[in-house]
Amino acid sequence: MFGRLFKFFVLCFVLYAAYRWLFDRSQKKSLREWVIILAQALVISSAIFGVLYLFGWHRL
Repeated sequence: MFGRLFKFFVLCFVLYAAYRWLFDRSQKKSLREWVIILAQALVISSAIFGVLYLFGWHRL
């Protein structure tokens, strides 16, 4: 279990370091906007599927 957590945190650290090293300020801003739009789309999609499930569309 600790090995998996360690690998996860190492992976997160490497991705964060690569993000800081590879992207300049304007690229970071556009990447951040893209990530925010993607997160909003995923939340909206999950809400739509949740509502459809509540109305019984899961039996299709």
